[in-house]
Amino acid sequence: MGSMLGAKHRMNPPPLYHRQYDHQQQTFDVVIKRSRRKTLAIHVLRTGLVEIRAPLHCAWQQIDDFLDARLDWIVAAIQQLANSPVPEAPAYCDGEYHDYLGEPHELLLVRGKPSQVVVGAGQLLVRCAAPGDPLQVQQCLLKFWRQRALLVLDERLRDCRRRFDQVPAVAALIQRKAALSGESENAVGKLTVRRMTARWGSCSRGGDICLNAALVQKPPVAIDMVIIHELCHLHHFSHSKAFYALMEAAMPGWRDHESLLNQPSWRRQADSL
Repeated sequence: MGSMLGAKHRMNPPPLYHRQYDHQQQTFDVVIKRSRRKTLAIHVLRTGLVEIRAPLHCAWQQIDDFLDARLDWIVAAIQQLANSPVPEAPAYCDGEYHDYLGEPHELLLVRGKPSQVVVGAGQLLVRCAAPGDPLQVQQCLLKFWRQRALLVLDERLRDCRRRFDQVPAVAALIQRKAALSGESENAVGKLTVRRMTARWGSCSRGGDICLNAALVQKPPVAIDMVIIHELCHLHHFSHSKAFYALMEAAMPGWRDHESLLNQPSWRRQADSL
């Protein structure tokens, strides 16, 4: 299979490149976006568009190789999205249910200032200037999720790290690295919490971990699974066999919890009765 990019593009790469690609009788559009990032990433959108996100100075040949190695996965992802139902957009009206830590909470909307969200007894009390405006209610909730996520995810990270370091397979890796490099461990850097549209978490080579604020709506076991996933990247940066072996050692049966992340975090009133 030839390179998808011409030599002239390698000599003077544009910040955005677009072309059509064919594989296994599946035609799809590929957009390459360069930005100030450190790693290559691939995202398949529900529209069938494939986005390759690359560092500014990443070689075109490296991008080609990255894409070519994932063509089968891309086709499978496109077909899976095409055959799956389109998720219904969340509703932000009185009486609807939105999850907090995996449990449904009924929205109670009241008029008032300043804007505030209070959680308790299976309810989310949202106070804002225009409770009849779904967009304003949504903004209040998004702010609340991020504020609460900063507390919850930091606590979960501390607890997961304590349990993670006690796993025999992890302790053995730390000892092996110490013998080779003199480093006692792969230290966790700073934690960042923000809204993300395409992933639940990420980890840099420097040990910094970024988690999706929307995780605070998921069950604790699903949150821990994402965190353990990122902690494993401290020792195996790619998704290699060694990475998944460590993942299984650190959290046996983790695949049983993976589907929890794909469950909707809201439901209509009739669905919760």
